[in-house]
Amino acid sequence: MSYSIVGEQILRFRKEKGLTQRELGEKIGVSSSAVSQWESGGTPDISLLPALSDVLGVTVDALFGRTGADREDMAQAVEGYIGSLPEDKRWGEMISLIRKAMLSGGMGKNAELVNIDGRDFEETYLSPEGVITVVSAGGRSFLSAIYNGENEADDLLSCDEKVCRLFAALSEPHALTLLVRLYREPPKFHTAGALARLLGMAREETEAILAEFTRLRLTEELSLETEEGGVKAYKVNLTGATVPFLAAARLVADPLAEVRLVSDKRRPEKAAATKEKGE
Repeated sequence: MSYSIVGEQILRFRKEKGLTQRELGEKIGVSSSAVSQWESGGTPDISLLPALSDVLGVTVDALFGRTGADREDMAQAVEGYIGSLPEDKRWGEMISLIRKAMLSGGMGKNAELVNIDGRDFEETYLSPEGVITVVSAGGRSFLSAIYNGENEADDLLSCDEKVCRLFAALSEPHALTLLVRLYREPPKFHTAGALARLLGMAREETEAILAEFTRLRLTEELSLETEEGGVKAYKVNLTGATVPFLAAARLVADPLAEVRLVSDKRRPEKAAATKEKGE
């Protein structure tokens, strides 16, 4: 089969996607003139075919004009694969797949840098579709993905009254120490007096912090009747959001010393990947 068919297929699929030659070139890292040459009978480098197939949403076979080469729906494929696993294996495999996707270059051309010698790294990818941050440090991984979708992610980045109240509560002396202590233990109810004794805090101070935590839904409150009268007990509210929140706070307060990559795709004409290497 002649390689000239590839250019014809690129032209066809590019128009179906509604992309200009410049836009297609930017997505795979070549000039618009290179795309024009392919579509006029030239041949792209074979190493670019996987990237072309990804951007155009077709298989490499389809670029060669082979019929019956529709691209597999990866969302359905992953869903089927995860569903086929034993239940106790699913979470570990999902985390592994996400990490491999990040390291394979899904966030830009700098992925090969973060694979060197197992060094710590932080990579952030910003686009009109959302924001992804992936971190690997000290053998631990952290991933945050915010997808715009129908609801703009800008709302998540605004500091409304609830968010301001949360930061104010955690800024109180011993408040963060108390919250971390509750999360490090199996969830069980404690009285304010018991927690105060464990942490060497004043009981009144502990009660005030726990009351605010309950209003913020960081803790749950239970009222008990004892021989000595009514007493309140508290346990951590396992919403699942606090642990990644604390991990993100650590990232902000203590940036990684190894490699930091930022790819800003929100303004393609000015976007540039930056690399910062530690000492």
